[in-house]
Amino acid sequence: MNLLRRMALGAMLLVVGPLAAQAADPAVGHRILSVTAPERGVPIEVDLWYPAAAGGVAESYGASPLFVGVPAQKDAPVAEGRFPLVLLAHGGLRSNPQMAGWIAGRLAAQGRLVAVAHPPVLGAGAARAAVEEIRLRPGDLEATLSAVEADPAVRAHRAAGKVGAVGFFLGGSSVLALAGARLDTARLRAACDAPAEGPDCRWFAKSGVDLHAVVDERFAASHRDTRIGLVVAVAPEFLDRVQPDSLRGIDLPVTLIDLGPADSPARAAAALIPGLRVETLPDPTPFAAFSRCTPRAAVLLAEEGEDDALCRERPGRSRLVLHEEMARLIAAALAR
Repeated sequence: MNLLRRMALGAMLLVVGPLAAQAADPAVGHRILSVTAPERGVPIEVDLWYPAAAGGVAESYGASPLFVGVPAQKDAPVAEGRFPLVLLAHGGLRSNPQMAGWIAGRLAAQGRLVAVAHPPVLGAGAARAAVEEIRLRPGDLEATLSAVEADPAVRAHRAAGKVGAVGFFLGGSSVLALAGARLDTARLRAACDAPAEGPDCRWFAKSGVDLHAVVDERFAASHRDTRIGLVVAVAPEFLDRVQPDSLRGIDLPVTLIDLGPADSPARAAAALIPGLRVETLPDPTPFAAFSRCTPRAAVLLAEEGEDDALCRERPGRSRLVLHEEMARLIAAALAR
């Protein structure tokens, strides 16, 4: 079983029940909504995380042989009070849909309503469909926000004010699209031209997918959403494939949390955003924003002949430490 299949399996092995060895935090609730994204024409799942009152069923969200779950109370009632709403998008083209649990749970525990749109699970044979994800994800977020705003439980407990949008990787690009960023189709078509050789480009080439043939003008559509009041983008993808004038025209607060080198194309492109605030996570690992790995994860990966880089940690820089640092930066940006 290759790594992508194992990650997809991990996403589906959700452990639910009264967990004696892993007590759920009663302050964090979680439930699932079904939302129809107009451009997809099919429902997508949306996780809603929130401060919870007593009740619900203890779960370990996203727990699997590879990944540590996030304790929550499934279907618990929302706690008394009113809380700001955050839209959260996590993942790249081939993302595990439950990778956002670690940050969603933290933000909910701090007193926020957090809506997370699930990206679809794409297998190795879905390279053509993966390209479409670049243009579809912002629409998923717009549909998610509309559905959550119409939800009676959210309406009863939402604080007044605009929505904060937080995104990781392609999710980071997608929340920037809600702030006004628009893709440049010519630049996107050239994203895998030589000498580019990233993992997605190798995947596209192996699958016979030519960006010059499949990227059309729909990719440049505007997704500016005036309900969004601020954006936090963590290592956004394809930012150097965005129309520069659209970045210059962003008129709301944007924080970029950089997980790469200071001279990255994304950092240079983001510098066009007026008033941009840049935060840097010191010495991140390549998988810093993924869920925490279980103690047996490295053994399981070795048994499958997979590279253990997914779960490798540096001394003194555990993934838990990195998560806490990222969560602090994100919470501070939302508070501003």
